[in-house]
Amino acid sequence: MDLKKSLNLTQSRREFIKAAGATVFTAAAATMLGGCAPHGATANSNDSAESVNDINWDEETDVLIVGGGLAGMAAAATVAVEGNGEHCILLEKGAMTLGNGDSPYSAGRVLWTDDAHAEGFRQYMYELRGEMDNTPDAVLDAYAAGIHENRTWIENLPGYNPDDVAYEEHFTEGSGQTCYPEYPELPHAYNLGVLHFKGQENDHVIKFIYSVIQQFPDVVSHRLNSPLQALIQDPSTKEVLGGIYKSGDQNVYVRANKGVIMTCGGFENNPQMRADYLSATTARCIAGRMNTGDGHYICARIGADMWHMNSCAGMWTSVSPIEGPDVTMRTPKRYGITVATNGQRFFMDWDSDHEHDWPDIPNHPLNENVGSRHGHMQFGGEWPHLPMPETTWFILDNDGFNQMMSSENAPNFDPSSAGYGYTANTIADLATQAGLPATQLQRTVDLWNQYCDAGEDLSFHRPPSTMTKITQPPFHACHCSYTLLNTDGGPRRNENAQVIDLNGDPIPNLYSSGEFGSIWCNMYNGGGNLAECLTFSRIAVRNILGLN
Repeated sequence: MDLKKSLNLTQSRREFIKAAGATVFTAAAATMLGGCAPHGATANSNDSAESVNDINWDEETDVLIVGGGLAGMAAAATVAVEGNGEHCILLEKGAMTLGNGDSPYSAGRVLWTDDAHAEGFRQYMYELRGEMDNTPDAVLDAYAAGIHENRTWIENLPGYNPDDVAYEEHFTEGSGQTCYPEYPELPHAYNLGVLHFKGQENDHVIKFIYSVIQQFPDVVSHRLNSPLQALIQDPSTKEVLGGIYKSGDQNVYVRANKGVIMTCGGFENNPQMRADYLSATTARCIAGRMNTGDGHYICARIGADMWHMNSCAGMWTSVSPIEGPDVTMRTPKRYGITVATNGQRFFMDWDSDHEHDWPDIPNHPLNENVGSRHGHMQFGGEWPHLPMPETTWFILDNDGFNQMMSSENAPNFDPSSAGYGYTANTIADLATQAGLPATQLQRTVDLWNQYCDAGEDLSFHRPPSTMTKITQPPFHACHCSYTLLNTDGGPRRNENAQVIDLNGDPIPNLYSSGEFGSIWCNMYNGGGNLAECLTFSRIAVRNILGLN
């Protein structure tokens, strides 16, 4: 599939139909990828259709769902449980039954709220959005209403076992809860809860939702190794009629009689898109490897507008092999400091994934606190994503290393023997091995030790509880890359989960859910993406099936 062919909407209908596929096939270009023909598969007679009316559909379904992660499965489960016998096809690009994107790699935490605090949660969403006002109130209102429903919806699905689920509530500030909302400094932060699965078989929300759709084989056709190649759109009405997916070496044309829901995740594994939208060409990805932006190209070619393309969870630094794309997800950073290739600290380097000084955070305003919250870090009193160098080094001594390796969620690596870094008996020798300026690195370490003795980081204001001196040899330099969990950008959606075109109008019969055009535009609360998968998948299906 040539993802770079462009669409010319100024042509006549017949010219438009003929235009795009000349080098691959002779027609149907108006109906596929807005002018990009699927290729690399065995020819299908539909590849030569002169118009959408000439397509002899290989399959028909009521709802076509593209992407088999949590959002796609939640959509399929909603069709199965709430529909009136309607059928859906769930396409998954890869071979894993739980999807090949981010869902199976997530912590599995889902936001919910109760009756008494639904309004408070809505206000919290406004506060997280802040001045970045490109997610309309109506969309956030729909999300808040869906968060309110998440718990009861899950509890009413077939096969639900209350012993499999743990609930954490954050409804009362200072209530003694040990788990806090992401931004407890905000006025309405305590109006939410988190649920997660802990059963032997259902130890993750996606496993439970998958178990639900397995109970409806006549309703849900789950197709693996079936990447979408194109959406088929009527060039006159702009109505999305269905799609083309690849099965083996064959193009399959599937008609979606009621609608298509795009749930195909982000673009974090597409280096070009990372460069264009995040300035993060060299970021290493933590989760699945098949979120490559295919759906973004497909929707763009039929006129979808895009939003939140600069929004993501990521940009914290994590210990990783010097060579290759892999990364260690969690690195407790309280046991040392992070320096760049010039041997200097350059940011508030207590930035391990989701590390916060929780007990003390609510006692200070947001613009004074520090830490990393899904990659957002306090900078000038605000919480943006910081640009990160391609290579940094986590410097610590042997005592700090041993403490780190014995801590909860400790990474499993040996910096001196497994390609993760270097070990030396002096800071100067360590700098030489890592290619750092020895004099500068020694100054940085000496200044850090002075800060530790004084109990105050005068450079970047790390909490005293996170400050560990670097004095006991051998010393370690652990290679770090900046990492990316997921992106949130994609096709703009409205409160009905409809995909919006460049004129601000819904594209008929096209919907989206999950990280594919997520609602998150600024600060993010953990559990919010999975909660969104459930919420907007229900909204999409209910609108498609006329259940609202």
